[in-house]
Amino acid sequence: MVKMIEDEHYYNNRFIVVNDIVEFERVYMVDESKFTKETYEELGEIYENLPSYLGKQTEYPCWYGDEQKGDTYFITVSFEPSGLQFWGYLPSSDFMQWERKFNELIANFPFKYQ
Repeated sequence: MVKMIEDEHYYNNRFIVVNDIVEFERVYMVDESKFTKETYEELGEIYENLPSYLGKQTEYPCWYGDEQKGDTYFITVSFEPSGLQFWGYLPSSDFMQWERKFNELIANFPFKYQ
């Protein structure tokens, strides 16, 4: 069973677990108006240090696979007015590993409701 904790830094538009596969859409409410050149560079480094980073093979940075290429498992990100929007489909153990690392690495980022 996957235990998911929501907090003031993110919310889920979708989070479904079926047969140990997670399908999700999550928004991390980072405050892009407070980003500096260094913050953007740090975000790029964070992406590279997350498990199974594949880079920007098509339109968006992705991990585990690329949805636009039709891969079964993937995590994709885009920057939206609401924050960093991640969506994906992958085994829950991979999701939990990726999520723990991401939350650890962005802990000092500026968030909208801090």
